Amino acid sequence: MDKSYWNKYYSKKLGVQEHSSFAVYVLKMMSDGDSILELGCGNGRDSFFFAEHGIQVFALDQSEIVISQIKKENINPRFICKDILSVEEYFPYKIDHGYARFVLHALNQTEADKAIKIMGRILPPSGIFFSESRSVKSSLYGTGLALGKDVYETDHKRRFIHKNDLIHQLESNGFTIENAIESNGLAIYKDDDPVVIRITARKKPHSS
Repeated sequence: MDKSYWNKYYSKKLGVQEHSSFAVYVLKMMSDGDSILELGCGNGRDSFFFAEHGIQVFALDQSEIVISQIKKENINPRFICKDILSVEEYFPYKIDHGYARFVLHALNQTEADKAIKIMGRILPPSGIFFSESRSVKSSLYGTGLALGKDVYETDHKRRFIHKNDLIHQLESNGFTIENAIESNGLAIYKDDDPVVIRITARKKPHSS
């Protein structure tokens, strides 16, 4: 993930403050008192939304700029400034679910594979991993400077994702796919209506 880009971005502004439509979608599948780990929480807009609705939130981001702006003395959400790939080494909390909105496509393929492996190991049996990522069917695909397979840079670098590849990676790490949607109309922001992949993946009861 491009830490320097996001530090620069958050040093100028906090970005969109209103919670995402994906957070509303995910909340309906959780119960009051559940706990969730958000990977790449950014300015915490979804973390705060979950916390306001009775979910214990652990929110991870590598940008010390944004975490210093929002952390304060919060117990819920509990913000943690760490790289996603180091979470397994130090994460001491019990969680029920994992959440990654617009994160997996910000990682290179190797990083994304490692992040999914980590979630497969730290989530409990029947825990759910919720993800929303930009699809290769997005209108931005192929726009800007080509940096590698399915990777293009405009204002910043994005790796567009193939739905079947993501499903395979999740299934290979102990998850059962309960729902997978690939569509526009799900993550509209101003004039941007990208095709995104929404996946609900449940940890198999006896996976290791």
